[in-house]
Amino acid sequence: MRFMYSCKLVRFVACIVLCAAIVGTMGGCGSAPLTTTPEYRGNPLAALYYSTDLPHEKLGDGLSYVFLIDQQGALLTLPYRGLELNSLIPFESSLLLHQKKQLLAIQDTKSTTSASYEDACKVYAGYGQSSGRINVNNMYYALFNGRFSDDRQHYISTMRWGNESNHYCQDLNDYIEVSGDDGADVYFISSDAGDSSIKSFNKMSIQGERVISEKSFLERSKVDGRFMFTKLIADGSNMLGIYADLLEDKVQLNLMQIDKKNKSAVQKHSLLQYDGSNTHYYFFNKESIYVKGRDVYFVDGYGDVYAYNLTGKRLELKFHLKDYTRESQLQDEMVYFYQDYLYFYRFNSNTSQHQIEQYNLQGDIIKTVNLPDLSKQLGQNTMFLYDFKILNL
Repeated sequence: MRFMYSCKLVRFVACIVLCAAIVGTMGGCGSAPLTTTPEYRGNPLAALYYSTDLPHEKLGDGLSYVFLIDQQGALLTLPYRGLELNSLIPFESSLLLHQKKQLLAIQDTKSTTSASYEDACKVYAGYGQSSGRINVNNMYYALFNGRFSDDRQHYISTMRWGNESNHYCQDLNDYIEVSGDDGADVYFISSDAGDSSIKSFNKMSIQGERVISEKSFLERSKVDGRFMFTKLIADGSNMLGIYADLLEDKVQLNLMQIDKKNKSAVQKHSLLQYDGSNTHYYFFNKESIYVKGRDVYFVDGYGDVYAYNLTGKRLELKFHLKDYTRESQLQDEMVYFYQDYLYFYRFNSNTSQHQIEQYNLQGDIIKTVNLPDLSKQLGQNTMFLYDFKILNL
C-alpha cells in the first residue's frame, strides 16, 4: 500500500494524503523551539542526532536533539520527538529529519518546517543510517524497521522517499539486514522470514511516485552468527559491505563484493580475526566504510583505520585514531568519511569534552573542533547517538 502527498509550494507544507482506499488531511506546518550558543555563526560544519531509544520513550514520543555545529564548535540546538536508530539526510539547502508521523526540513536560517503523515505511514524505528539521496532524479529515501505480519509469514519494513514538494511511503515485505545506494538506485540485503540463512539481494528503483523492485537469491549463509557492520556502498558495478561471522570464540571479519548485474557472483575477502570474548571490535557505525580508487577504508571499534586493496587483495593498517582507547560503552563516538577525509566525533576523556577530529587518509590530523558541554542536555544513559554527518548545505 502506498501513501503519497504532493505540495504546490517550494518548501514543506501541509498537504493531502492520497491512497487507493484512504484519503486524509495532513497536519499543518510547525516549528520546534530553537536554542543556540551566542557564538553560533551558521554555515554548519556538522550535525549530530541524539534520541531516546524505544525503552526510554514516554507515551510513545521520546525526545531527540539535533545539534548543528559551526566551524568554531558553536551549537544550534533543536529538540524534537524521539525516533530510535534514525538518520539525518542532507538535501538541497535543508537537513531532513524523519519523525514517527512527520518529515521535518531544517534550514540553517534557524527555521524548521514540517509535514505530517497519516497513521498508516507511521514509523517506530529506523534501520540505522539507512537513508540517502538519489542524485539521478533528486530524491531522498529512508528505510524503517517495522513488524511481523499478522500471519507471521513475512516482515514489514517501510520506505519513505520524495523531493522538496512530493513525498511517498510504501511497505516492503522484507527484513532488511543492510542497505545502501549508488546514487541511482537503492539496494538492500534481506533475510527470509522462515529461514534466516537465505539471503536475497534487492534493488529499488525510484521513479517518481512509484518504486520498481527487483529481488533475487543472493546466498545461503553457512554461519548462524553473521552480523553486518557497515552499510552497502558503491564501487563501479559492485556494492560493497563489511560483515562478521561469529565462529565459536573468534570473530572473522569479511568484505562482501556484490556484482549489481550478476547478483549470484558474490566475492568475499577475508580481512581480520578478533577475540570473540568481548564486543570491542564492533564498528562505530554503519558509515565506517569508504572507497578511494581500489582501496576500501574502514574503521573498527578499537580505533584502527585499515585499507583493503581490491586488486592486490592486501590489507594494510593505515593509522590509529589519536589517543583513543576503546571504552565499554559506545554512546558518544561516530566516524564519517567525506571527500577523502575521515571525521571522528567523540567524547575525549583526556580533555573532558566532545570534539570533532578531521584526518586525511594518511592519518594526519587536519583540524580539531571542540564543542560545548552537551551532558546537561543529554542526561545520563537515556540519549543515544544515532547519526553524525559532515554537511555541505
